[in-house]
Amino acid sequence: MNFSDAVKVAMNRSGVTKQELSESTGYSYQHIYDLLAGKRRWNEETLQKVFNALGLEVFINDASAVTENNGYAMPENCEAVMIENYRLRNQVGHLKDAIKSLTEGW
Repeated sequence: MNFSDAVKVAMNRSGVTKQELSESTGYSYQHIYDLLAGKRRWNEETLQKVFNALGLEVFINDASAVTENNGYAMPENCEAVMIENYRLRNQVGHLKDAIKSLTEGW
């Protein structure tokens, strides 16, 4: 799985569309589409904006963390952190929708 595919999985799990990702990052829909299609290169700023929009964190393991099973050892609480991240992302999404509906027409 390449990086763009991993972002698509995260988007799917969070229920975030390309349009919503575009709006929350400030990039055009076409820019997001091209990133996810592999037609554009990811850079540090784009990564940070997309990670923030999706509520993701990056875990970097040092060489001593390599295992024979899957290549990398995850931090002990990684799964719990990911579940909590997903839960909070859903809450923020619902809150965002509520605020949007309350402020429509103002």
